[in-house]
Amino acid sequence: MEKEKIEIILNHYAGNGLAQKASDKVTNFLAKNKIPYEIHATKKDGDAIRIAKEIANLNLKRTKLVVIGGDGTLNQALNGVKSSDYPNTPLGYIPGGSGNDFCRGIQLKIKNPVILIQAILSMKQPRMIDVGKAVNEMGTHYFINNIGIGFDASTVYYTNHSERKEFLNSLHLGTLSYFTNLLKVIKRQKAFKLDVDEQQKKHFDNAYIVVATNHPYFGGGFAIDPSATPFNHKLNLVVVKKITGMTFVKLFTKLLTNGSHLQDKNVWHIESTNFRLQNHPQQHGQMDGEELGQHDFDFDFSINQHQFWLPVKN
Repeated sequence: MEKEKIEIILNHYAGNGLAQKASDKVTNFLAKNKIPYEIHATKKDGDAIRIAKEIANLNLKRTKLVVIGGDGTLNQALNGVKSSDYPNTPLGYIPGGSGNDFCRGIQLKIKNPVILIQAILSMKQPRMIDVGKAVNEMGTHYFINNIGIGFDASTVYYTNHSERKEFLNSLHLGTLSYFTNLLKVIKRQKAFKLDVDEQQKKHFDNAYIVVATNHPYFGGGFAIDPSATPFNHKLNLVVVKKITGMTFVKLFTKLLTNGSHLQDKNVWHIESTNFRLQNHPQQHGQMDGEELGQHDFDFDFSINQHQFWLPVKN
């Protein structure tokens, strides 16, 4: 019987070389076992969208499309596939980023890339996993982790533009890079107005942290909503009001430790299939760790699903 081919989308910059190392191990295994494969390397931002769309449009039989990179690369591949003529094309994923929140959120137990590619090869049917969908005037965006406005998005911005990011990634301390910039943003981030339209409208004059999330984690392991799961066909929304001093320190300690921040009077959260967010004035935005720029955002959120070649259970 003809062997299955693996089409690999590789972002060898991800994780300051972690993705390249994972790819080397995977391709060595594939070559040793005479399993055909082809690497499609990304060279600039947006390449993974184009490559995934092109491969999905081929509708290849006996082929699995596998992403090796960070959550941002997987996000681009998902959006590329969703915009293709075959939007249900399954995606495999071997994490090689600095945060890897998606694998943490779906509770992927396998860390070794060789064992993971073996598991992917052995799968007869892909696994359906929830993904988020956000629509605005700029188009439709699918996300695997979360979309944030304000505090966490500003942290992503400063982390991506930090001189220490690559150094900390080289030491496999990507989360520390996020955390150090998070402390910087605490001083700089101002409150903003936010309107939420779900079953009833809610207005905030002093929104500070706003995260629509598909699973608990953001920023490389911080559990913004421990109750979220990518298997219940719902999205979670967390809004934290602007607070200062020891009140903020206590709340933030809860977020970092036991997740009890959700019961704090300064935190509001919902679980829903769809809702709308509008903010003012302009704020930083982020989607799966990728910058969305500074805008008055107006997003219609809903839940979606996609098929993944990943050995996870509900």
